[in-house]
Amino acid sequence: MANIIADYHTHSTISPDAKGPMEDTCRAALEKGLSEIVFTDHFECRAPGQKGFFFDLPYLEGYFKELSRCRALFDGRLVIKSGIEMGQANVNPQMEKDVMDAFSFDYIIGSVHKLDNIDLGNMTYTPESVDGICRENLRYLMQLAKTGTFDCMGHVDLVKRYAAKQGMAVDLMHYREELEEIFRTLISRGKGIEINTSGLRQEAREALPSLSILKLYRSLGGEILTVGSDAHIGRDVAAGFNTARELALEAGFTRLALYRNNTPSFYSIA
Repeated sequence: MANIIADYHTHSTISPDAKGPMEDTCRAALEKGLSEIVFTDHFECRAPGQKGFFFDLPYLEGYFKELSRCRALFDGRLVIKSGIEMGQANVNPQMEKDVMDAFSFDYIIGSVHKLDNIDLGNMTYTPESVDGICRENLRYLMQLAKTGTFDCMGHVDLVKRYAAKQGMAVDLMHYREELEEIFRTLISRGKGIEINTSGLRQEAREALPSLSILKLYRSLGGEILTVGSDAHIGRDVAAGFNTARELALEAGFTRLALYRNNTPSFYSIA
C-alpha cells in the first residue's frame, strides 16, 4: 500500500490569512512522514480599480526569501517546492502576467475565491440565492480554465464549504454540463485538478471536490491529480490524506502528480 508522500497545497504566514510559519509547517511535514511539500501562498487578483489587500511583487520577494531559508534549513530531509495559489486570475490577466514574468514557480494552483471582488465566504447563501452564486462561480471557473496560467485547478467545488457554514448543501454535480465543459477545457490544456482535504475538517465534511466530481473528471479522460491539505497552520499538514487516497482510488486514479518547473511526474498510490 503506497501512501501520499507530498502535500501540494499549504500556506505559511506569508499569506495574510495563515497562522503557521513556513519553518513550523516544514517540521510538521517531516513529522507526518512526507518527503515533499509545496508552499502555495495566496496571490489574489482583483479587477482593475477594485480595492482590497494589495498583493504585489515585493510580497512575493518575501515569500522566496523565506522559502530559500527553509530549503537550506531542511536540505537533505525535505523537498520544498515553490508554488503559488493565484486567485481568480481571469479578472486581471495583466496582474497574473506581471507575476509570471517576475518569478518562476514549480507548481501553480488556479483558484476562484471571489466573485466580483466579494469573497465566497462573505456571501449570503439562501434557497433563493444559492443557484445564482453557483452559476456565477462556474462561469468564473470556466474563464479561468480557458485563460489561466496554472498547473491544477484548486478546490473545484469550494462554494460548498461556505454554503455549508450557513446550513445550505451545495452539489455542483447538479450543474454537470458546466462541469464537463470546464474539465474538457482543463484536459485539453494539459491541466489537472486537486483533492483538497480542507472540507473534511470543516462544515462540509467532504473533500473538495466530492467523489462524484472526481469520477466525472476521470471519466472525461482526466489524468492529472494532486492532493493538498490547504493547511494554514502546521497541525493541518497532510490532514485527511488517508481519505484522499481512498477517494482517488475509488475514482479510478492509481497515481498522483508531482511538479517541478510546471512539469508533472507521477508516483503510484496503488
